[in-house]
Amino acid sequence: MSPVMLHIPTLMLALLSGFAMLGIQLWMAQRSRLRYLDLGLWTWGSWTLLAGFSMLAARVFLPTWISALAGNGLIALGIVIYCEGIFRHVLGRSLPRWWWWCGPGLAWVLTAWMLAWPLAVRTGAISLVFAALLMPGIAVLLGPGWRAESSLRSVALTLVLAATSLILRAVHAWRHPEDYLDLMQGSLGQGLTFLFSFICLIGAGFGFVLANFERIARRMEEMASTDTLTGCLNRGTADTLLRHALERGRREASPVAFVLLDLDHFKVINDSHGHPAGDTALRCFASEVRQRLRGSDVMGRWGGEEFVLILPATDGAGATSLVDQIREGIAALQLKDESGAPFNITVSAGIAVATPGLQLGAEQLFTLADQALYRAKGAGRNRVHVHEGPVMPPAADIIGRTA
Repeated sequence: MSPVMLHIPTLMLALLSGFAMLGIQLWMAQRSRLRYLDLGLWTWGSWTLLAGFSMLAARVFLPTWISALAGNGLIALGIVIYCEGIFRHVLGRSLPRWWWWCGPGLAWVLTAWMLAWPLAVRTGAISLVFAALLMPGIAVLLGPGWRAESSLRSVALTLVLAATSLILRAVHAWRHPEDYLDLMQGSLGQGLTFLFSFICLIGAGFGFVLANFERIARRMEEMASTDTLTGCLNRGTADTLLRHALERGRREASPVAFVLLDLDHFKVINDSHGHPAGDTALRCFASEVRQRLRGSDVMGRWGGEEFVLILPATDGAGATSLVDQIREGIAALQLKDESGAPFNITVSAGIAVATPGLQLGAEQLFTLADQALYRAKGAGRNRVHVHEGPVMPPAADIIGRTA
Protein backbone atom coordinates (compact mmCIF):
# COMPACT_ATOMS: atom_id res chain seq x y z
CA MET A 1 0.00 0.00 0.00
CA SER A 2 1.57 3.29 -1.09
CA PRO A 3 1.94 6.03 1.56
CA VAL A 4 -0.47 8.96 1.52
CA MET A 5 1.04 11.98 -0.23
CA LEU A 6 -0.08 15.59 -0.48
CA HIS A 7 0.62 17.46 -3.69
CA ILE A 8 2.64 20.50 -2.56
CA PRO A 9 2.07 22.61 -5.71
CA THR A 10 -1.68 22.22 -5.18
CA LEU A 11 -1.34 23.24 -1.54
CA MET A 12 0.76 26.22 -2.58
CA LEU A 13 -1.92 27.28 -5.05
CA ALA A 14 -4.58 26.95 -2.34
CA LEU A 15 -2.56 29.15 0.03
CA LEU A 16 -1.94 31.73 -2.69
CA SER A 17 -5.66 31.83 -3.42
CA GLY A 18 -6.49 32.13 0.28
CA PHE A 19 -4.14 35.04 0.89
CA ALA A 20 -5.31 36.72 -2.32
CA MET A 21 -8.97 36.52 -1.21
CA LEU A 22 -8.06 37.75 2.28
CA GLY A 23 -6.09 40.64 0.82
CA ILE A 24 -8.97 41.64 -1.46
CA GLN A 25 -11.50 41.53 1.37
CA LEU A 26 -9.22 43.54 3.66
CA TRP A 27 -8.61 46.08 0.92
CA MET A 28 -12.34 46.49 0.32
CA ALA A 29 -13.03 46.80 4.06
CA GLN A 30 -10.24 49.35 4.41
CA ARG A 31 -11.78 51.51 1.67
CA SER A 32 -15.00 51.71 3.68
CA ARG A 33 -15.52 53.83 6.79
CA LEU A 34 -13.33 51.40 8.71
CA ARG A 35 -10.21 52.68 6.97
CA TYR A 36 -9.06 54.63 10.02
CA LEU A 37 -8.74 51.44 12.02
CA ASP A 38 -5.94 48.88 11.74
CA LEU A 39 -7.10 46.95 8.69
CA GLY A 40 -4.57 48.71 6.49
CA LEU A 41 -1.64 47.05 8.22
CA TRP A 42 -3.18 43.61 8.04
CA THR A 43 -3.91 44.23 4.36
CA TRP A 44 -0.27 45.03 3.68
CA GLY A 45 0.78 41.99 5.71
CA SER A 46 -1.48 39.73 3.64
CA TRP A 47 -0.18 41.11 0.34
CA THR A 48 3.40 40.68 1.59
CA LEU A 49 2.75 37.05 2.55
CA LEU A 50 1.12 36.49 -0.84
CA ALA A 51 4.25 37.88 -2.52
CA GLY A 52 6.44 35.63 -0.34
CA PHE A 53 4.57 32.46 -1.23
CA SER A 54 4.58 33.50 -4.88
CA MET A 55 8.38 33.75 -4.77
CA LEU A 56 8.63 30.29 -3.20
CA ALA A 57 6.33 28.88 -5.88
CA ALA A 58 8.42 30.60 -8.56
CA ARG A 59 11.26 28.22 -7.74
CA VAL A 60 10.22 26.14 -10.75
CA PHE A 61 11.69 28.80 -13.06
CA LEU A 62 13.78 31.07 -10.77
CA PRO A 63 17.18 30.20 -9.28
CA THR A 64 16.79 28.64 -5.84
CA TRP A 65 18.76 31.36 -4.08
CA ILE A 66 16.49 34.12 -5.41
CA SER A 67 13.33 32.17 -4.59
CA ALA A 68 14.51 31.27 -1.08
CA LEU A 69 15.86 34.70 -0.12
CA ALA A 70 12.92 36.66 -1.48
CA GLY A 71 10.26 34.18 -0.35
CA ASN A 72 11.49 33.68 3.23
CA GLY A 73 12.26 37.38 3.67
CA LEU A 74 8.84 38.49 2.48
CA ILE A 75 7.03 35.91 4.63
CA ALA A 76 8.99 37.09 7.67
CA LEU A 77 8.15 40.71 6.84
CA GLY A 78 4.47 39.84 6.45
CA ILE A 79 4.42 38.22 9.89
CA VAL A 80 6.08 41.30 11.42
CA ILE A 81 3.45 43.53 9.78
CA TYR A 82 0.73 41.33 11.29
CA CYS A 83 2.30 41.81 14.73
CA GLU A 84 2.48 45.56 14.13
CA GLY A 85 -1.26 45.56 13.42
CA ILE A 86 -1.90 43.66 16.65
CA PHE A 87 0.25 46.05 18.68
CA ARG A 88 -1.50 49.11 17.30
CA HIS A 89 -4.97 47.63 17.67
CA VAL A 90 -4.53 46.40 21.24
CA LEU A 91 -1.84 48.64 22.76
CA GLY A 92 -2.14 51.73 20.58
CA ARG A 93 1.60 51.74 19.85
CA SER A 94 4.06 50.24 17.39
CA LEU A 95 6.42 47.33 17.64
CA PRO A 96 9.95 48.19 18.78
CA ARG A 97 11.84 49.54 15.77
CA TRP A 98 14.57 46.95 16.11
CA TRP A 99 12.03 44.14 15.64
CA TRP A 100 11.33 45.38 12.12
CA TRP A 101 15.00 44.88 11.24
CA CYS A 102 15.51 41.74 13.30
CA GLY A 103 12.65 39.70 11.83
CA PRO A 104 13.16 39.92 8.06
CA GLY A 105 16.90 40.43 8.51
CA LEU A 106 17.28 37.20 10.46
CA ALA A 107 15.31 35.29 7.82
CA TRP A 108 17.44 36.70 5.00
CA VAL A 109 20.76 36.16 6.77
CA LEU A 110 19.88 32.64 7.89
CA THR A 111 18.63 31.69 4.43
CA ALA A 112 21.74 33.10 2.73
CA TRP A 113 24.05 31.37 5.22
CA MET A 114 22.31 27.99 4.85
CA LEU A 115 21.74 27.98 1.07
CA ALA A 116 24.24 25.17 0.59
CA TRP A 117 22.80 23.11 3.45
CA PRO A 118 20.22 20.35 3.01
CA LEU A 119 16.66 21.61 2.53
CA ALA A 120 15.47 19.77 5.65
CA VAL A 121 17.87 21.74 7.86
CA ARG A 122 16.93 25.04 6.21
CA THR A 123 13.23 24.28 6.50
CA GLY A 124 13.53 23.51 10.22
CA ALA A 125 15.53 26.64 10.99
CA ILE A 126 13.31 29.01 8.99
CA SER A 127 10.16 27.47 10.47
CA LEU A 128 11.47 28.24 13.97
CA VAL A 129 12.24 31.82 12.90
CA PHE A 130 8.68 32.26 11.61
CA ALA A 131 7.28 30.84 14.87
CA ALA A 132 9.48 33.18 16.92
CA LEU A 133 8.30 36.20 14.91
CA LEU A 134 4.70 35.40 15.85
CA MET A 135 5.46 35.46 19.59
CA PRO A 136 5.18 39.24 20.25
CA GLY A 137 1.72 39.32 18.69
CA ILE A 138 0.65 36.17 20.52
CA ALA A 139 1.88 37.58 23.85
CA VAL A 140 -0.16 40.77 23.37
CA LEU A 141 -3.28 38.86 22.32
CA LEU A 142 -3.09 36.47 25.26
CA GLY A 143 -2.51 39.41 27.64
CA PRO A 144 -4.39 42.70 27.20
CA GLY A 145 -5.89 41.54 23.90
CA TRP A 146 -7.76 38.74 25.65
CA ARG A 147 -9.75 41.39 27.55
CA ALA A 148 -10.50 43.47 24.45
CA GLU A 149 -12.78 42.43 21.59
CA SER A 150 -13.88 38.78 21.89
CA SER A 151 -12.96 38.19 18.23
CA LEU A 152 -9.31 38.78 19.14
CA ARG A 153 -9.40 35.53 21.11
CA SER A 154 -9.92 33.62 17.88
CA VAL A 155 -6.95 35.51 16.40
CA ALA A 156 -4.86 34.52 19.41
CA LEU A 157 -5.82 30.86 19.18
CA THR A 158 -5.19 30.62 15.43
CA LEU A 159 -1.78 32.27 15.79
CA VAL A 160 -0.90 29.87 18.62
CA LEU A 161 -1.88 26.99 16.33
CA ALA A 162 0.20 28.49 13.51
CA ALA A 163 3.28 28.81 15.74
CA THR A 164 2.79 25.29 17.10
CA SER A 165 2.48 23.88 13.61
CA LEU A 166 5.65 25.69 12.51
CA ILE A 167 7.53 24.19 15.45
CA LEU A 168 6.20 20.74 14.58
CA ARG A 169 7.27 21.34 10.98
CA ALA A 170 10.82 22.06 12.17
CA VAL A 171 10.89 18.90 14.28
CA HIS A 172 9.45 16.82 11.46
CA ALA A 173 11.98 18.18 8.96
CA TRP A 174 14.91 17.30 11.21
CA ARG A 175 13.57 13.83 12.06
CA HIS A 176 12.47 12.95 8.51
CA PRO A 177 14.89 14.68 6.13
CA GLU A 178 13.92 12.26 3.39
CA ASP A 179 10.56 14.10 3.11
CA TYR A 180 12.30 17.43 2.47
CA LEU A 181 14.58 16.74 -0.48
CA ASP A 182 12.67 19.37 -2.49
CA LEU A 183 10.16 22.08 -1.56
CA MET A 184 7.61 20.65 -4.01
CA GLN A 185 8.15 17.05 -2.91
CA GLY A 186 4.91 15.20 -2.17
CA SER A 187 4.85 14.24 1.50
CA LEU A 188 2.13 13.86 4.10
CA GLY A 189 4.17 15.36 6.94
CA GLN A 190 5.56 18.27 4.92
CA GLY A 191 2.20 18.92 3.28
CA LEU A 192 0.17 18.93 6.49
CA THR A 193 2.54 21.15 8.48
CA PHE A 194 2.99 23.52 5.54
CA LEU A 195 -0.76 23.82 4.93
CA PHE A 196 -1.84 24.09 8.57
CA SER A 197 0.88 26.58 9.51
CA PHE A 198 -0.15 29.18 6.98
CA ILE A 199 -3.86 28.50 6.70
CA CYS A 200 -4.02 29.51 10.38
CA LEU A 201 -2.64 32.91 9.37
CA ILE A 202 -5.50 33.25 6.90
CA GLY A 203 -7.96 32.38 9.68
CA ALA A 204 -6.31 34.96 11.95
CA GLY A 205 -6.85 37.57 9.25
CA PHE A 206 -10.59 36.96 9.13
CA GLY A 207 -10.68 37.08 12.95
CA PHE A 208 -8.88 40.43 12.86
CA VAL A 209 -11.51 41.78 10.47
CA LEU A 210 -14.25 40.71 12.91
CA ALA A 211 -12.38 42.37 15.78
CA ASN A 212 -12.29 45.64 13.85
CA PHE A 213 -16.00 45.44 13.09
CA GLU A 214 -16.64 44.66 16.76
CA ARG A 215 -14.66 47.72 17.80
CA ILE A 216 -16.41 50.05 15.36
CA ALA A 217 -19.79 48.74 16.57
CA ARG A 218 -18.81 49.49 20.16
CA ARG A 219 -17.62 52.96 19.21
CA MET A 220 -20.87 53.68 17.42
CA GLU A 221 -22.78 52.57 20.50
CA GLU A 222 -20.65 54.84 22.69
CA MET A 223 -21.16 57.76 20.30
CA ALA A 224 -24.91 57.21 20.46
CA SER A 225 -24.98 57.31 24.28
CA THR A 226 -22.19 59.71 25.29
CA ASP A 227 -21.24 63.34 24.82
CA THR A 228 -18.07 63.44 22.71
CA LEU A 229 -16.60 66.52 24.39
CA THR A 230 -16.86 65.51 28.05
CA GLY A 231 -17.35 61.75 27.89
CA CYS A 232 -20.52 62.06 29.99
CA LEU A 233 -23.74 60.31 29.06
CA ASN A 234 -25.96 62.34 26.76
CA ARG A 235 -29.38 63.63 27.78
CA GLY A 236 -31.40 60.78 26.31
CA THR A 237 -29.32 58.09 28.00
CA ALA A 238 -29.23 59.94 31.33
CA ASP A 239 -33.01 60.40 31.23
CA THR A 240 -33.51 56.67 30.64
CA LEU A 241 -31.18 55.78 33.52
CA LEU A 242 -32.98 58.24 35.81
CA ARG A 243 -36.29 56.47 35.14
CA HIS A 244 -34.67 53.10 35.82
CA ALA A 245 -33.12 54.40 39.05
CA LEU A 246 -36.51 55.70 40.23
CA GLU A 247 -38.18 52.37 39.48
CA ARG A 248 -35.48 50.51 41.37
CA GLY A 249 -35.73 52.97 44.27
CA ARG A 250 -39.45 52.25 44.55
CA ARG A 251 -38.87 48.49 44.53
CA GLU A 252 -36.11 48.67 47.11
CA ALA A 253 -37.72 51.49 49.16
CA SER A 254 -34.56 53.60 48.89
CA PRO A 255 -34.13 57.29 48.04
CA VAL A 256 -32.75 58.58 44.76
CA ALA A 257 -31.08 62.00 44.63
CA PHE A 258 -31.12 63.99 41.41
CA VAL A 259 -28.71 66.91 41.00
CA LEU A 260 -28.64 69.70 38.42
CA LEU A 261 -25.21 71.32 38.04
CA ASP A 262 -24.79 74.56 36.09
CA LEU A 263 -21.48 76.36 35.48
CA ASP A 264 -21.71 79.99 36.58
CA HIS A 265 -21.25 82.78 34.01
CA PHE A 266 -20.17 80.31 31.34
CA LYS A 267 -20.98 82.75 28.54
CA VAL A 268 -18.49 85.20 30.06
CA ILE A 269 -15.76 82.53 29.84
CA ASN A 270 -16.50 81.94 26.15
CA ASP A 271 -16.64 85.66 25.41
CA SER A 272 -13.51 86.58 27.41
CA HIS A 273 -11.25 83.58 26.80
CA GLY A 274 -12.67 81.97 23.65
CA HIS A 275 -14.67 78.85 22.97
CA PRO A 276 -11.62 76.51 23.22
CA ALA A 277 -11.26 77.70 26.83
CA GLY A 278 -14.94 76.92 27.34
CA ASP A 279 -14.39 73.41 26.01
CA THR A 280 -11.42 73.01 28.36
CA ALA A 281 -13.55 74.15 31.26
CA LEU A 282 -16.28 71.62 30.43
CA ARG A 283 -13.80 68.74 30.13
CA CYS A 284 -11.99 69.62 33.37
CA PHE A 285 -15.31 70.08 35.16
CA ALA A 286 -16.56 66.65 34.05
CA SER A 287 -13.27 64.99 35.01
CA GLU A 288 -13.28 66.60 38.47
CA VAL A 289 -16.85 65.49 39.13
CA ARG A 290 -16.32 61.90 37.94
CA GLN A 291 -13.42 61.45 40.36
CA ARG A 292 -15.81 61.89 43.28
CA LEU A 293 -18.61 59.58 42.16
CA ARG A 294 -19.30 55.99 43.10
CA GLY A 295 -19.56 53.22 40.55
CA SER A 296 -23.36 53.27 40.82
CA ASP A 297 -23.65 57.04 40.29
CA VAL A 298 -24.45 58.46 36.88
CA MET A 299 -23.26 61.72 35.33
CA GLY A 300 -24.84 63.16 32.20
CA ARG A 301 -24.58 66.32 30.15
CA TRP A 302 -28.06 67.77 29.95
CA GLY A 303 -27.13 70.47 27.49
CA GLY A 304 -24.68 73.37 27.15
CA GLU A 305 -23.05 73.94 30.54
CA GLU A 306 -25.73 72.04 32.46
CA PHE A 307 -25.03 68.57 33.86
CA VAL A 308 -26.99 66.08 35.96
CA LEU A 309 -26.09 63.53 38.61
CA ILE A 310 -28.20 60.50 39.49
CA LEU A 311 -27.30 59.21 42.93
CA PRO A 312 -29.07 55.94 43.89
CA ALA A 313 -29.60 55.14 47.57
CA THR A 314 -28.69 58.70 48.55
CA ASP A 315 -30.72 61.04 50.77
CA GLY A 316 -30.62 64.82 50.88
CA ALA A 317 -27.82 65.04 53.43
CA GLY A 318 -25.61 62.61 51.53
CA ALA A 319 -26.22 64.37 48.22
CA THR A 320 -25.54 67.78 49.78
CA SER A 321 -22.24 66.60 51.26
CA LEU A 322 -21.08 65.14 47.94
CA VAL A 323 -22.15 68.09 45.82
CA ASP A 324 -20.59 70.60 48.21
CA GLN A 325 -17.27 68.73 47.87
CA ILE A 326 -17.68 68.91 44.11
CA ARG A 327 -18.41 72.65 44.31
CA GLU A 328 -15.26 73.28 46.35
CA GLY A 329 -13.15 71.13 44.02
CA ILE A 330 -14.40 72.98 40.95
CA ALA A 331 -13.70 76.38 42.52
CA ALA A 332 -10.13 75.27 43.26
CA LEU A 333 -9.36 74.36 39.63
CA GLN A 334 -6.65 76.50 38.01
CA LEU A 335 -7.37 76.72 34.29
CA LYS A 336 -5.65 78.55 31.44
CA ASP A 337 -6.80 79.57 28.00
CA GLU A 338 -4.80 79.20 24.79
CA SER A 339 -2.85 82.40 25.48
CA GLY A 340 -1.89 81.20 28.94
CA ALA A 341 -4.25 83.59 30.75
CA PRO A 342 -5.64 81.98 33.93
CA PHE A 343 -9.33 81.73 34.68
CA ASN A 344 -11.55 79.96 37.19
CA ILE A 345 -14.98 78.39 37.13
CA THR A 346 -17.64 77.87 39.76
CA VAL A 347 -20.78 75.79 39.79
CA SER A 348 -24.25 76.11 41.27
CA ALA A 349 -26.33 73.04 42.09
CA GLY A 350 -29.93 72.16 42.79
CA ILE A 351 -30.85 68.89 44.49
CA ALA A 352 -34.16 67.04 44.65
CA VAL A 353 -34.67 63.69 46.37
CA ALA A 354 -37.23 61.07 45.44
CA THR A 355 -38.06 59.31 48.69
CA PRO A 356 -39.98 56.00 48.58
CA GLY A 357 -43.20 57.57 49.87
CA LEU A 358 -43.41 60.45 47.37
CA GLN A 359 -43.54 58.41 44.15
CA LEU A 360 -41.97 61.20 42.11
CA GLY A 361 -41.60 60.80 38.34
CA ALA A 362 -38.56 61.81 36.30
CA GLU A 363 -40.15 65.02 34.95
CA GLN A 364 -41.34 66.07 38.39
CA LEU A 365 -37.97 65.37 39.98
CA PHE A 366 -36.25 67.45 37.29
CA THR A 367 -38.63 70.35 37.92
CA LEU A 368 -37.92 70.28 41.66
CA ALA A 369 -34.15 70.18 41.08
CA ASP A 370 -34.47 73.04 38.58
CA GLN A 371 -36.33 75.13 41.18
CA ALA A 372 -33.56 74.43 43.70
CA LEU A 373 -30.92 75.40 41.13
CA TYR A 374 -32.79 78.65 40.43
CA ARG A 375 -32.65 79.50 44.14
CA ALA A 376 -28.92 78.68 44.28
CA LYS A 377 -28.31 81.03 41.34
CA GLY A 378 -30.47 83.74 42.94
CA ALA A 379 -28.58 83.49 46.22
CA GLY A 380 -25.32 84.51 44.56
CA ARG A 381 -24.14 81.40 42.65
CA ASN A 382 -21.38 78.97 43.66
CA ARG A 383 -23.91 77.41 46.02
CA VAL A 384 -25.80 74.17 46.63
CA HIS A 385 -29.52 74.24 47.35
CA VAL A 386 -31.81 71.32 48.24
CA HIS A 387 -35.51 71.48 47.37
CA GLU A 388 -37.43 71.42 50.64
CA GLY A 389 -40.72 73.07 49.71
CA PRO A 390 -44.11 71.54 48.90
CA VAL A 391 -44.10 68.74 46.37
CA MET A 392 -46.06 68.97 43.11
CA PRO A 393 -48.76 66.40 42.30
CA PRO A 394 -47.58 62.96 41.06
CA ALA A 395 -46.20 62.83 37.53
CA ALA A 396 -49.17 60.73 36.37
CA ASP A 397 -51.57 63.56 37.32
CA ILE A 398 -49.46 66.15 35.46
CA ILE A 399 -49.40 64.02 32.34
CA GLY A 400 -53.15 63.49 32.59
CA ARG A 401 -53.86 67.23 32.74
CA THR A 402 -51.54 68.11 29.87
CA ALA A 403 -52.56 65.29 27.54
